[in-house]
Amino acid sequence: MPILDTPITTDDNGLHKILAQNLPVALYLYDSRQPGNGPVDDAIAKLAKKHAGELLIARLDVAASPRAYRDYGSPATPALVTLVKGLMGRKVKSQAANVRPADVRAHIDYLLDRGPQPAAEPAAKPEQPQPAAGVQHVTDANFKQVVLNSKLPVIVDFWAPWCGPCRMIAPVLDQAAKDYAGRVRVVKLNVDDNPRTAQQFQVQSIPTLIAFKDGRPLRRQVGANARAIRDLIEEALA
Repeated sequence: MPILDTPITTDDNGLHKILAQNLPVALYLYDSRQPGNGPVDDAIAKLAKKHAGELLIARLDVAASPRAYRDYGSPATPALVTLVKGLMGRKVKSQAANVRPADVRAHIDYLLDRGPQPAAEPAAKPEQPQPAAGVQHVTDANFKQVVLNSKLPVIVDFWAPWCGPCRMIAPVLDQAAKDYAGRVRVVKLNVDDNPRTAQQFQVQSIPTLIAFKDGRPLRRQVGANARAIRDLIEEALA
């Protein structure tokens, strides 16, 4: 890939190509419906030029790319997510919401190991009640409460944003969550951000879907197979 000294504009369909590169990535999330990000835009452009060849800076309009926006926790924009290579693909190194130019510089210095870790800030919007029908995102911290303590059977999708087959089955899971609302809960766990739970249940490849019932794993399905996902849900209901 040629050395780039300008930010790359991307979307839901093109982001995986950027994440497949070897360089660290700074993902700038902005909302074209909300003007007034000029100072941050300028900082992003200057940093792309300053660190050309050391990292990739990608710009993503959340208004046009809702899937990627959701995958990274729907932070209040403008936001920044920095990513490095992990054992199972891209791993989030830092993230921040409502960023200012100084925040962007601090996070990129940290991404390049040239500065301390920026002070932790909540990257996501205040948590809202989960809709009655929809896929819920879970973490290591709330996995026990949401999955193991659930009175309903739960289908857990172990996935990562860089995983192509994971993205392929996302619409299937979205539809299943609606079709089985009130009978089965469908949740997703990002294995890069939540390695403890993935290791606990010996997830070695993704996508892996595990059906949980009464707090115990019932059966697993590895791979992007829509028919097998429906069968897994029906088995959990039996």
